[in-house]
Amino acid sequence: MEFLKNLSLPEWVSKNILTALGKGIQGIIIEASEIPKTSIRNYTERLKLIGEIKRDLIRRASEHQLNQIDIEPDLAKRALENHGIQLIEEQLNKETIVARTIQSLKTIETPSEQHEKLISPDWLTSFWNLAGTKSEDEIQEILSKILANEILQPGSLSLHTLQTLSILNSKVGNSFSKLCNLSIEDLTRTYFIHPNVFPFQNVGDLQDYEISFNDLLDLDGANLIRSAETIRLNFASIENLNVGEYDYEVVDYASKKAKLDVSGKQLNLIYFTQAGRELRRLIKMTPVAKYTDALSKHLGDNFKLE
Repeated sequence: MEFLKNLSLPEWVSKNILTALGKGIQGIIIEASEIPKTSIRNYTERLKLIGEIKRDLIRRASEHQLNQIDIEPDLAKRALENHGIQLIEEQLNKETIVARTIQSLKTIETPSEQHEKLISPDWLTSFWNLAGTKSEDEIQEILSKILANEILQPGSLSLHTLQTLSILNSKVGNSFSKLCNLSIEDLTRTYFIHPNVFPFQNVGDLQDYEISFNDLLDLDGANLIRSAETIRLNFASIENLNVGEYDYEVVDYASKKAKLDVSGKQLNLIYFTQAGRELRRLIKMTPVAKYTDALSKHLGDNFKLE
């Protein structure tokens, strides 16, 4: 935690950091003034120590009084060993996420004092209950970014989205990242414009962008998109008072600014859910050139990447 001492942070940000990370490391809420003196930098030594603790736990379990139970003593021994190992593995998952969160915090811009808001203890309880069960590298990375963002902008990720994360694995996470690289967000919605839907159907091939229909089904099942099938919409034409000029809307296209005019167009869209919209904002996105070309061909002058 030494990086806190070297940064000029608003008091409420420091308190949120220590509250959030302290609950993950020690299971308690730490006051802002109680900055730990020990550093997480010695993480290799910590991993070695946890390995030693696990071995010692197994040895002690064999000597525990539960083993004196006349009926099924081996069952009691296994139950004690498994419970202890589970607790250690959960704590290791939490502390890995803590270490990654610290790295994320170093790269996120600190909000101004006028946005002061303390992080919710109930949200933290739900978050760490989930974090303890996630050991996959990709999911831990997502969770660390979520926590860092929530520390600086409390309330930005709903409890509903946290529940969605409970069924997320690395395969679904990778598919979601790929779809985000093709997605658009405006003020009210987040969606993907399908460039090539089969005639009389609401589906089409996305293999050129490394997304299969089964991937879309997985994202649908994980409550990240509203449906694996597209919704066909006809947008009304809007008369422009200035001939030759389009009434463009500035949108976010995979983290890049773009101008979009959908008036008079028929489009096939896949909408993101609230959980998908919130998680998309935490993912590092890069527009896919092949899809950008397809979108430009599909929309013509109605789409312009800035």
